[in-house]
Amino acid sequence: MRANALWFLSISALLGPLGCQPQVSGGDCPDPRDPEVRYVSHDPEECALIDFDCSPPQTLFSDECGCGCLGPEAPACPDPSDPEVHYMSRDPRACEAIDYACSPSQTHFFSECGCGCIGPEAPACPDPSDPAVHYVSSDPRECELLDFACSPPETMFVNECGCGCIAPEAPACPDPSDPDVRYVSHDIEECHLIDFICAERQTQFVNECGCGCLGPAPSVGHARQGT
Repeated sequence: MRANALWFLSISALLGPLGCQPQVSGGDCPDPRDPEVRYVSHDPEECALIDFDCSPPQTLFSDECGCGCLGPEAPACPDPSDPEVHYMSRDPRACEAIDYACSPSQTHFFSECGCGCIGPEAPACPDPSDPAVHYVSSDPRECELLDFACSPPETMFVNECGCGCIAPEAPACPDPSDPDVRYVSHDIEECHLIDFICAERQTQFVNECGCGCLGPAPSVGHARQGT
């Protein structure tokens, strides 16, 4: 019995200097097979020299097991080739200094990929040079304080371009070469002063083209021949 004990102690003494003593860990190491575990290094000494960051929502770990990141992978960056992805900057640091806003139909994004807007482009602003477009204000903030109305048949618009009224597209003028079109006047101001009546089955028109009658002209009677 004593001989067996001495033999065991001798073997233990030999294994100790050879570095075969089991390592004592302060706890369970993150499982590298877990898809939410990403090791940067398994060497604690090397980890002390490595400068790395984890992408949100991941958390950093550094212990006797090594170092790395825990948590789900960060989502892929918005695809810049997607027509609904609009990058303001690819530099997250520059993004912190940029003051911008996305259109109401878009959503804002800010990540390690950069910052910008995702969603369909805002419709083009009504053209102020168009005579049918009347801007009350080009400042959206001022528009929120204004109380205005558009005259029928105009339509109101309030968006990131400003606010105002848009008149419907003017109809095409009746063709004076058409035999069913009879102009009384081409002067709209004069038309307001003229009192005229159209023949039966004709319709009256008064617009920016002038005024007159639309429809077939009444047939002219023929005198009866004597018998």
